[in-house]
Amino acid sequence: MHVEPDFTEEFPGSDPLSVECYLNIVRAGDRLLAEINRRARASFDLSASAAAVLAIVDGATEPITPSLIAERAVVSSASATSVLDTLEKRELLVRRPHPDDRRKLVIDLTDAGREIIDQFLPGVHTLETRMMSVLTPAERAQLTRLLAKVQASAAIIAGEAPEPLGGIRNVPARLGRKSIKKSAGPKK
Repeated sequence: MHVEPDFTEEFPGSDPLSVECYLNIVRAGDRLLAEINRRARASFDLSASAAAVLAIVDGATEPITPSLIAERAVVSSASATSVLDTLEKRELLVRRPHPDDRRKLVIDLTDAGREIIDQFLPGVHTLETRMMSVLTPAERAQLTRLLAKVQASAAIIAGEAPEPLGGIRNVPARLGRKSIKKSAGPKK
């Protein structure tokens, strides 16, 4: 994905290459996940969140609670409960009493759930390998290093107080509307 040739004139102080990198990372990630999700739906009739929950439960090395599943899946407790309900109805997982705290429940896969995850995970890794095969091993290693730097930068920025979005935009004539020379950000 590329920005318009007049990008630097339209957005003074912005770096077109940074924008192109950002947009291409997001688009690539969206496409990669969409294909895994499409195949999870076609192969096992699983939503992306259901597949993620099965993988989280499968990978747990100790009894795992619904709240920990929600945390690892980065979803609300209500969303996790909904997915757990669906998977339990399909008999892919079960809720059991916690071994140490009778007030809590733990989640475990059924044999049917294990059978699906034992097909799903190798299939995902085969697909990942196929998608990344356009890069040489050295390019894959370099991409991994570069993305780690981007992720570290994103983590630092996410730890800061959010700054209001705003800045200068020179609306180009190609958009067919009046130009607004300066925007100081949203009004409070």
